[in-house]
Amino acid sequence: MSVARWRAQPLWMLVAILAVPTLASAADPAQGFAPLAAQQHCDECHAIQEIRIGPSFQAVALRYSVDKSAAEERLARKIINGGAGNWGNIPMVANERVSLEDARAIARWILSLAPASAH
Repeated sequence: MSVARWRAQPLWMLVAILAVPTLASAADPAQGFAPLAAQQHCDECHAIQEIRIGPSFQAVALRYSVDKSAAEERLARKIINGGAGNWGNIPMVANERVSLEDARAIARWILSLAPASAH
């Protein structure tokens, strides 16, 4: 599907097209997902290395690891509050069901995926 056609599709349709075929295997611990990230359904939009609806966890880790002192807190707040415009046109929905403690744990796991040179 071309980029122009992607942008013309309603967001729910993109979620259905992209997420459904991969949900069964995406949360498989053998693929490296932290249990908490899988439990909170992060794998519906993100993969460790591949771009899905959202960026890969490794790309997020690389971007956020630049700001080492505040990275965990900034990423945890982004997990809870969502946002738009940082990774393209598709916004990240808010995940208000995720506690700040769980969001910080997920953020630590994501940041651990950054290449060693970024730490």
